[in-house]
Amino acid sequence: MKITSRGAVLAAVPLLLSAPLLFGASAHAEPVVPVTDATCVLKAHGVFATAVGLGGVDLPVGNTLAMTGTVECVDAAGAPSATGAFERTVTMPAAECTGDEHGDTSTTTVHWADKTTSTFRFDHTDVVKVNGTASLIVTGTVTPDSGRFAGDALNAVGTSTGTGCGSPAGESALDSTLVLRLTH
Repeated sequence: MKITSRGAVLAAVPLLLSAPLLFGASAHAEPVVPVTDATCVLKAHGVFATAVGLGGVDLPVGNTLAMTGTVECVDAAGAPSATGAFERTVTMPAAECTGDEHGDTSTTTVHWADKTTSTFRFDHTDVVKVNGTASLIVTGTVTPDSGRFAGDALNAVGTSTGTGCGSPAGESALDSTLVLRLTH
């Protein structure tokens, strides 16, 4: 009898804990909707420290990619809000010509036309690459000491293309476009 009663009490605990939800206790909770500060397009050219797929062999290897480019942003209403240039160094634990790369990280330093500077930390980049052409999904933050968009969260999608995969020289450079949303 003790075992049966104890089992019934233990089974009822989840129901008791969810009772406030059943009776509307959370009905007054407002969902937090991010506010868009800007949407930016980053166009870049990058050079690998070591060619990817060197000798036509597609093995995942650690690499870095030094990139430079331009950035153009519009505000939430679509009006131009900021332009500038940037540099980024991407750390890739497993670069390859064809395959998935998860966990690439980078820091982008943006030099805005108004002479302020922002630092975008790309904490996680997913790359799905086929013969040098890739889709990119990026998440991260803007550092709190940045001149623009300080503390914002960032989410981006984009593509990159490179040539040389499957050749003896390998892929030595690429071009990419990211569309980045900055929210707080």
